[in-house]
Amino acid sequence: MAKHIIVGTAGHVDHGKTTLIRALTGMETDRHPEERERGMSIDLGFAHLTLPSGIVAGLVDVPGHERFVHNMLAGAAEMDMVLLVVAADEGVMPQTVEHLEILQLLHGKRGLIVLTKCDLVDDEWLELVKDDVQAKVKGTFLDGAPIVAVSAVTGEGLNELLAAMDAIAQEVPPKDVSRPFRLPIDDAFVKAGFGTIVRGAVFSGAVRVGDEVEIAPKGLVSRVRSLHAYGNPVEVAVAGQRAAMNLSGIEREGIERGDVVVHPDTLLATQRLDVQVQLLASAPRPLKDGAPLRFYIGTAERIGRVFFFDRNELQPGETTFAELRLDKPVACAWGDLFVIRSYSPMVTIGGGKVIDPYPRQRRRRKVPAEAGQAAQKARSETEFVTAWLHERPDGVPLKDIARRLFVSPERARQIADSLLQSGVAFAVDRQTLLLRDQVERWRTAIVTTLQRFHAERPLRRGLSKEALRSAVAPELSPPLFEALLQHFEQDGTVVIDREVVRLPHHAVHLTDEWRQWAERMERRAKDAGFSPPDLDELLAEFPDREQAMDVLTLLIEQGQLLRVAEFIVHPATIERAKAIAQQLCEQHGSFTASQFREAAQTTRKYAVPLLEFLDHLGVTVRRGDVRMLRKG
Repeated sequence: MAKHIIVGTAGHVDHGKTTLIRALTGMETDRHPEERERGMSIDLGFAHLTLPSGIVAGLVDVPGHERFVHNMLAGAAEMDMVLLVVAADEGVMPQTVEHLEILQLLHGKRGLIVLTKCDLVDDEWLELVKDDVQAKVKGTFLDGAPIVAVSAVTGEGLNELLAAMDAIAQEVPPKDVSRPFRLPIDDAFVKAGFGTIVRGAVFSGAVRVGDEVEIAPKGLVSRVRSLHAYGNPVEVAVAGQRAAMNLSGIEREGIERGDVVVHPDTLLATQRLDVQVQLLASAPRPLKDGAPLRFYIGTAERIGRVFFFDRNELQPGETTFAELRLDKPVACAWGDLFVIRSYSPMVTIGGGKVIDPYPRQRRRRKVPAEAGQAAQKARSETEFVTAWLHERPDGVPLKDIARRLFVSPERARQIADSLLQSGVAFAVDRQTLLLRDQVERWRTAIVTTLQRFHAERPLRRGLSKEALRSAVAPELSPPLFEALLQHFEQDGTVVIDREVVRLPHHAVHLTDEWRQWAERMERRAKDAGFSPPDLDELLAEFPDREQAMDVLTLLIEQGQLLRVAEFIVHPATIERAKAIAQQLCEQHGSFTASQFREAAQTTRKYAVPLLEFLDHLGVTVRRGDVRMLRKG
């Protein structure tokens, strides 16, 4: 497959961007009648050409008028190469500068400068314009870029421009098709006989005909009916191409510019995100904490407010960390770049990078904890996940790593494996990472808690799992805590005995006094027969209720006594109850509670709980008002 790149124009209104693309491709990018009538682009236009080396370039023509910068931003996010267009007869103008600032904020990496309308000026003037442009781009990604003078009227310089574009195109690195598929929508329409069509540049990954896709952040699910790239039907569209997708089962009204086509459950939707934000040195005034602004990411535009962590205002030329709160959700990932403009008047004032697309809720103006600050400074995926682990003691699921970083499940596993091998992380199951230091803190806390419990309650086998979780790690879910306990059992830290946890050395030892209490309890319950004591009644017979409860719990755990509703029953009584139930069924086929009560010579107060206990054991089964023996 040929290499594909996206080339975009930038520059002031009426500097010849659309005319230049028409001269290069023969295609008209002004699609709207209003654009053709006014002779001015107001929205994005698209064309394509094959460069001499065979590289296919998708061309994005952006509007130059200041009123349509929001449309220019939707196109700027797609560009691999920029053609900064400056009319030779006018030179650098306000939108030339603003477009350049936007491209710089979006980390533009390569491009060239095109001086159009060179047929209208003499050589001396052309040199002056070149000098002016070189001065304006100094210190930007276009510093030292080729400058090509062209005329769309005479054709002068067009071949030189194509050669320069081709040379730069060969420097564009291959797109990362291993990342999940993402196509920010910049256009959507209905085509008769086909249905809903969406268009945009494929940022990453690949999509195939028949794939199930999601429209984020709306969560709409569809299937790709057909694909086109540069006017030709294709089976697969890959990163670097502009593509049109025919989507089935979805209405045009449900889609808007700024939505993103992805494979399901791969990209997060958010209205609150942590960012690194830069205010341009050219910004007309400081940016105040809580100020409204316009936020542009991918092809999306949102209204939002910025809240700084460490200051009340951001001065021109400064950079800091902040939280952005948006009026509507966007779909974005760690590392995505954005631009901000003042709410009114609409002027580009800065931009930045998404640090965390889904931060934890925090109180107003609360400075992030050390872990959050580490996430802000993370320069790699691994550093970000490490910081995230510090912030999330309850663990980080692998699927969340994939979604927050917008990487494939395989890449998420690679990141996890590197953290495991370095000893930073610990996996309690195949799907969740924990910070190893935190795991060791839990180990220490569990041992300390059990030591104290064994000392205070020596008659208890151990502490229940839920009580231990509540005391040591309430932030962990029961299944995750269970997995952690199993790990600690495997390495000999604890012993899991059914639903309780104990230290390996712990064993219950009854003193002579407690042994006498145990014998009294057994005898009391056995003698009571079908009129057993309730819990409070039995414990009231001993001088220390708490210790008596521990003795009783031990007897129940060992099966020497049974808890039946609120009553304490001897196993021999249950065996007698089974025998009575069997005898009644042999005589009558079934029996009522009254028949059992009479046969056991007890009252309904005791008969009903005893019968329900037999049901629970699977000895009997209730059918309406009667019971019978359970078959088998």
